[in-house]
Amino acid sequence: MTAPAPGSDGKAGPAAQHYAAPMYEPEAPVGYVAPGMPGAPAPYAYAPLPPSARRRPNAVAAVAAALGGMLAGALAYGFLTKALDREFGWLVIGLAAAVAWPLGKLGGRNPVLPVVGSLLAALSLLLGQFFGVTLYLHELTGASVGELFGPQFDLTVEGWKATLEPLDALFYGIAVFEGFVFTRRTAG
Repeated sequence: MTAPAPGSDGKAGPAAQHYAAPMYEPEAPVGYVAPGMPGAPAPYAYAPLPPSARRRPNAVAAVAAALGGMLAGALAYGFLTKALDREFGWLVIGLAAAVAWPLGKLGGRNPVLPVVGSLLAALSLLLGQFFGVTLYLHELTGASVGELFGPQFDLTVEGWKATLEPLDALFYGIAVFEGFVFTRRTAG
């Protein structure tokens, strides 16, 4: 209760009354946790898949997709080498990722796939360098790319040997290492 306040005529009016109204609390079942509160289950728009319906790792599909990634990476590396007129060895990390991502995601935790990933990453760098040299030789000699990868492949190999540097050994090592590590990291 509060004290009465005097009115305009100086006399005290009725005292203000304060009532405590009980809050409305509906009956909740025992163990019920309201949504949004700690311990409440997450709302699912769908039921989780049973273990029998989940996607199983497929090593054959993983290797096939990694071969596609290897070829695409090698072509991109060769075109980039020719377009920029220099070699970028650090792009081997991207080549390793292009090979390792499908291996890890599609193949799962197969213990052979990291080794395959390291070999395909190094092969991608090798094919990319061959393709870049082939594009240079095509410009210089006028021979078609098919001829330089076919009957005149020895000319392509000699051109590749002429462009090798000691730093290329480091980049092949990085390709092998990152191909292995990326494949293991993406496996899940």
